[in-house]
Amino acid sequence: MKWLALVLIVLAGPASAQSGPSFDCAKANNITDRTICKDADLAKADRELVAAYKALLDKLGGAAKDHLVKEQVGWIASRNHACKLDTQGLASCLKDRYESRLANLRAFAAGPYPFIGEETLARQGKLGKITWSYDIAYPRFDGTNADFSAVNTRFAGAAKKAAHNAEPAADVRPDLEQEWSYSQTFAIDRPPGGNAVTVNLTYSGFSGGAHGFGATRCTLVDLRTGKAVGPQGVFKAGDQWLKRMTELVGADLKQQFVDKPGFDEALEPANLAKLLGQSDRYCWTGKNLQVVFNSYDVGPYAAGPYEVDISYRRLTPILRPDGPIAP
Repeated sequence: MKWLALVLIVLAGPASAQSGPSFDCAKANNITDRTICKDADLAKADRELVAAYKALLDKLGGAAKDHLVKEQVGWIASRNHACKLDTQGLASCLKDRYESRLANLRAFAAGPYPFIGEETLARQGKLGKITWSYDIAYPRFDGTNADFSAVNTRFAGAAKKAAHNAEPAADVRPDLEQEWSYSQTFAIDRPPGGNAVTVNLTYSGFSGGAHGFGATRCTLVDLRTGKAVGPQGVFKAGDQWLKRMTELVGADLKQQFVDKPGFDEALEPANLAKLLGQSDRYCWTGKNLQVVFNSYDVGPYAAGPYEVDISYRRLTPILRPDGPIAP
């Protein structure tokens, strides 16, 4: 395995100065490495990422270790490719990439290795006076203990659709000078119990119009079954969970509306219950459940997103005892 030998050689190399990145800047031979060497924040991020990677690598063996090494090689290659295309600047792109990768490595280390890889789509082009680009990262579940094909198809299909929509068509007034962009990252979280992971997809972009767009959408994946699980699979059967969630979320949003006014009609029980039936707003973290409402869900665009944090202590009475969340 040439990629395994390559990474092991890099990790065995001499440690760089504490103020520099993990590699020797005197040997930096490409624009990415040179940019990291010139930026103190990027150099620090590189050191932190390599430290987290090596710490996790030391804990693993066999197939898990091979998977992590191969994925790290792939991450470096996709980082270099995508950031060369970034119209907002190489350094900014690198900082975003490092932040996302470091968070995921730490999440991988917080429980049994989940065998999650990263797929990317990155491209740029021009149509008339419109310059466009997209940089999309999405997860791929490689575990062999369950069938993850459906969830992988779901993430890949959504990414390809987003990439297609990020490219302007001929009927969008290519004679107008515009800069279209679309960016998507994902973060992995480990809810209590060790049976599942949360995929937190965050995206933002601009494709004409008065302003840009963006949102956060979460998917809970049960590692035992390989399936995506909605709230109906986490909470006890029946409708008591929805009534309780409507009470908790409604009370919290009502308080938030005092300082950040939203749509009063969204707080009506029937309307809120409909919103809370949507799986992708449930972000199960290691500390609590975060219910996310994106722009326009319960308030105007100017208000931005709303988030409601609910402790697992308050949710325990309505959680399935054999479900994927076990606080």
